[in-house]
Amino acid sequence: MLNLFNKAGAALVFGAAMTALVGKETVTAEEAVAANEELTEAGIKGAQLINEASFTELTEKAGRVDVAEKAAADAAKATTDALAAAGADSIEALVAQRDGYKVKADKFDKLPGATQTTPVLKAGETDVEETEPDVHQQAIDELPHNKAIAGHPMFG
Repeated sequence: MLNLFNKAGAALVFGAAMTALVGKETVTAEEAVAANEELTEAGIKGAQLINEASFTELTEKAGRVDVAEKAAADAAKATTDALAAAGADSIEALVAQRDGYKVKADKFDKLPGATQTTPVLKAGETDVEETEPDVHQQAIDELPHNKAIAGHPMFG
């Protein structure tokens, strides 16, 4: 029997399951469960024994949970950054913004082409600014093939 003392100084006596663990290198899950039942019967709450395999498994799971939580936090930050770049603070705001732009686009899409304006010129005016040809343009104009088509209605 294994004797421990509680807060009041009374000796706690554990049975065969706890005593069987003394000096053991490897504890099976069944042995840990039996020892935990004795702890509960002795009034020990908030403490449990686990075997090494269970501890390793829990540690590995905790590592995977940490990785998953970090990935989720990174994804949330990326989403927040993307929303901020788009000028929105939530997905709902972004959808509302998109819908507003779609309404504007649809409105402009339905406008007829006749609403475009054409400049009105007075008689004898032109919208082309006439400038004196530079030296290079004069040399090109003086070439025989260019003189041959000068004044032709197709070339102005």
